[in-house]
Amino acid sequence: MASMAKMRDLLAWSTEHHTTSEDPNYVPPRPLEELDPGLIDMILGKPDAVRMRVEYPPSDAMAIAVDESKSEEDRVVALDDMELLIESLDNANDMEVLKLWDPVLKLTQSPRPAISAQALWVVGTAVQNNPKSQEAFLKHEPFPTIVTALTSEKSTNEIRAKAMYVLSGALRHNREAVVKFTDAKGWKALKAALEDPHIAVRRKAAFLLTSLLLPDSTLPTSPSQPPSSLQTSDLTRSAIDTHAILPTLTTSIVHPRPFGREPNVQTQPDADFEEKAARAVVTYLDGIGRSSQTGVPEAVKGDLKVMVKEKGTERGKEWGLEDGEWEVLRRFGE
Repeated sequence: MASMAKMRDLLAWSTEHHTTSEDPNYVPPRPLEELDPGLIDMILGKPDAVRMRVEYPPSDAMAIAVDESKSEEDRVVALDDMELLIESLDNANDMEVLKLWDPVLKLTQSPRPAISAQALWVVGTAVQNNPKSQEAFLKHEPFPTIVTALTSEKSTNEIRAKAMYVLSGALRHNREAVVKFTDAKGWKALKAALEDPHIAVRRKAAFLLTSLLLPDSTLPTSPSQPPSSLQTSDLTRSAIDTHAILPTLTTSIVHPRPFGREPNVQTQPDADFEEKAARAVVTYLDGIGRSSQTGVPEAVKGDLKVMVKEKGTERGKEWGLEDGEWEVLRRFGE
């Protein structure tokens, strides 16, 4: 009934503004500010910041998301709305001002998988290509929570994939984040992700390793971010050595592990994962000449020899390597 009254008020206001001053019954229209604010919200929609804010009425996205009295479906939809809102960099940056980081990170630990996954999606979108939001994210020491989401036996495929989405946005071009990730024992989790039952998690892990290994000359430039704050290749290379991640990468190509869970286990190699894993291997090896490392394990050399034999085959073509990159594999396989 209240909404009907608002609609009648809107109709009356619209009629007033369509009446010309030449009409003998003309009455100056009411100014817009005299209208019910709720009516204006119905017409224009609430500002994004209001829709996100926790302390606002239950109709707002974040308030619904944290309200355990709401249905799971309503809370997931609210988080979906939230994710759409924070695709805007300004809205993502407002999360710190509106104190939304703590509640959304808490929701990533929800016992309800759909809510946990959706909250991780919000976090991942907020930190994508957004240094200011990444800085705010790191203030909340989030990596233990994200690593747990990636490694817990209770985590669904979607939760683990969304956790990788968060790591991809948070770690790339962010040295401080990589340091904190290391402190949270994240590299062990990332190594395990290369053998995850869900192939999407494996793909994301291999792609992230390549991104973190890219040489410093490829880093973006920004007046507000000195190059030293963006460098991750040396830290990543050290972690790969410490945690023996290179053998896991090469073995995953030469001896592909099945993926999926019973009864839908896939035994054929996944071309997308192999392309990303091969790219990570080449990027690592290509950087050895510019670092203090002088060699690779013998087991890796054997894998590299097998990989080189795929040059010219249909499988090898799917890896998308240039001649010079094949030469890197050959040289280190000797």
